[in-house]
Amino acid sequence: MSMTDRMVITTIKAGKTEEREDTLAAQMTYTLELNGVHAITSVCCPGDLRSLAYGYLATQGYIVQGEEPLSMEQIECTVKITFSGTPVIKELVPVASDYRVTPEIILKQVVEFVKSGVIFRETGATHSASISREDVIECHVEDISRSAVLEKIIGCAFMKNLEIQSSFIILSSRVPSAFVRKIARVGIPIIAAVSAPTVQAVNEADKLGICLCGFVRGNRMNVYANKWRLGL
Repeated sequence: MSMTDRMVITTIKAGKTEEREDTLAAQMTYTLELNGVHAITSVCCPGDLRSLAYGYLATQGYIVQGEEPLSMEQIECTVKITFSGTPVIKELVPVASDYRVTPEIILKQVVEFVKSGVIFRETGATHSASISREDVIECHVEDISRSAVLEKIIGCAFMKNLEIQSSFIILSSRVPSAFVRKIARVGIPIIAAVSAPTVQAVNEADKLGICLCGFVRGNRMNVYANKWRLGL
């Protein structure tokens, strides 16, 4: 199933009606089972379900990088994961990495990040996320769900075994506190968001050692927590 499809729509502009083809984002319902027990059912874009499953396990604290479940099986829209025992959620601790980067690098990478949003430009319906190191975007994903896009990008990084503790994550969506906790669980030290964080997200970032940047657009950004990671 493709991430997009073409449909005939009616456009009304300046009082004139036009029938034309348009590109729309597709969605599907995805289910995850852990040791035969239902974990979640959510809506996402088709594709990358294994990345989504790995990202869910990582951001919930079930696995750390380099650790894998006993098996992962995808049957249509369901991913079944088996652990050797009962999965245990690991403790949430502050990010230990001492990684730093300049504001200029983040601003430059966000420009490239926006250019990478191909599905968004076609449909206007997706969120995006990237994992970046200095001047290289190492993973980029899009999805209609901002939660799915976060889990897919982290799952992608896990599956590629990227050094995410020495990288920063770029998000197109607003940043709630739950996102900060999920990102802290995998040790990413810097968040650069095109949109805004909440008060609770800033408090969590400050506590967990994450540099949180918002409204990263053009040549400006707001830095809300742990500015020392930007050399400030």
